[in-house]
Amino acid sequence: MGRVFTILFTVIVFSNLYNAQEIQIFGELKPGSVVFVKGEEIQSVFLDDDSLTVDEGKYFVFGFDRDAEGSYLLKIKYNNGKVLLKKIDLPKRDYVIQKINNMKQSLVTAPEKENERVLAEREITKAARAKIGEVKEAMYKTGFVRPVKGGRISSIFGSQRILNGEPKSPHNGLDIAAPKGTPVYAMSDGIVRLSADLFYYAGNNIIIDHGQGLNSAYLHLSKKYVKEGDIVKKGEKIGEIGTTGRSTGPHLHWSVQWFNKRVDPAEILKVSFDKN
Repeated sequence: MGRVFTILFTVIVFSNLYNAQEIQIFGELKPGSVVFVKGEEIQSVFLDDDSLTVDEGKYFVFGFDRDAEGSYLLKIKYNNGKVLLKKIDLPKRDYVIQKINNMKQSLVTAPEKENERVLAEREITKAARAKIGEVKEAMYKTGFVRPVKGGRISSIFGSQRILNGEPKSPHNGLDIAAPKGTPVYAMSDGIVRLSADLFYYAGNNIIIDHGQGLNSAYLHLSKKYVKEGDIVKKGEKIGEIGTTGRSTGPHLHWSVQWFNKRVDPAEILKVSFDKN
């Protein structure tokens, strides 16, 4: 994971102090980041009051939304009864302001006649995302690859977009510009939750569930090679770059979430479990 932190925390059991327990944390504890943890003989994990799924007593993941702030308490309980507590204080994170002018107004705001279609497509996506979290296995533990080889980063995660002078929602993904037909690959092992055709905003798009709430989306595709329910492997070709939906040119909009928490795909590319 580019950056790997091996951190020693104090383990507390019924107010008695024991030796420190070692775990590995892959990722940065900051807003818009996904964090992977690997340990041994883990029985349960809580982030504040939320119970996290643990695979094989070793792997779990959590993330902080783009706009997350404040403090969190991570609690790890081991099979031997020991408990590890870690307070997480999130730093402030600044994002870029991105202005795009002379954009077709239909690409800025959906025409009123399209409202019913847009709402219907949101419901389809919502139903697909409702299945995220059903997979308890850490399918992502095979690691990650960039979904496009080459290309140009045309827009980064978290930037506040102002389209034709109109402030819009923050950009919740990474845009990779490349010629139409450029292959798009699954970032990790997973199950396809959505393979949709010609949505108004997203165009042809795919959502993949990587387990324990981690999921990725691939938008504006010209072609798709997977269907809902398919199991895909890391690096498997799932589609081709296009400019379908609300798009000004051929590119892949790649987004990553932990459940509904928006996280930076660029952080994923720093992760490497193989080095440990």
